[in-house]
Amino acid sequence: PLYVVEFKGGRTDVFYTQDSANLICHVGDLVIVEADRGKDLGKVINDSITPHHIHLLQQSQMAESTTGDLRFNNKEIQPKRIYRLAQPSEIAILMSKNQDEAKAMLLCQTKVRQKKLPMEVVDAEYQWDRRKLTFYFVAERRIDFRELVRDLFKIYKTRIWMCAVNPNPITSLLCGINSTTSNNSQELTDKSQAQN
Repeated sequence: PLYVVEFKGGRTDVFYTQDSANLICHVGDLVIVEADRGKDLGKVINDSITPHHIHLLQQSQMAESTTGDLRFNNKEIQPKRIYRLAQPSEIAILMSKNQDEAKAMLLCQTKVRQKKLPMEVVDAEYQWDRRKLTFYFVAERRIDFRELVRDLFKIYKTRIWMCAVNPNPITSLLCGINSTTSNNSQELTDKSQAQN
C-alpha cells in the first residue's frame, strides 16, 4: 500500500508499508517513517494513493516546475518506508520539538540580519530524530549562504539544510511530494565541516 504523509509546513511525501509488516495506516495516523539518513514523524493524509497517482503527480511536477533546472524536473518520486505507528511517548516529544524549531528560526533570522543576506527565513524544522535541521526561506535571487550554514552547524551540531520556499503553493506542494528543493538548496554535513 502507498500513502501520502504530511510534515510541518504542509511538506508531503509518498510512503509505503511492507506487506510482511502487517501494518495498515489510516488518514490521521501519526507514523514513524524513513527520512534523509534517519527517521521522521508525520501524519497520513491519503491512504489510497496508487502508482498511477504517483505517475500523474510526477507529470504535473514536470509541467509546473519553475526551477528551470532539468535535474529537478526529471527527478522520480521514490516512495520511502513507513516503519510503524508512532508511540504516545514519541508524539509527546512534538511539543518540545516545536519550541526548539521556533528558537532555531529566531536565531537564524538574527544571523541573516547580521550578515545582511537578502533573504527571509520563514520557518525551521527538525527531522524527528534531530539528525537534520531545515530552514525555509524566501529570496528573490540565488543566495550564497555557506557562511551562515557553517555558523548554524557550529551551534546545532547537526546537518543543516536550507530550502527555498516557492511562493506558488501548488508548485510548493508538488516539490514537497518529491522532497526536492530549489537550486538555492545547500547542505553541509559533519564530514564537510570537518574538512573546513
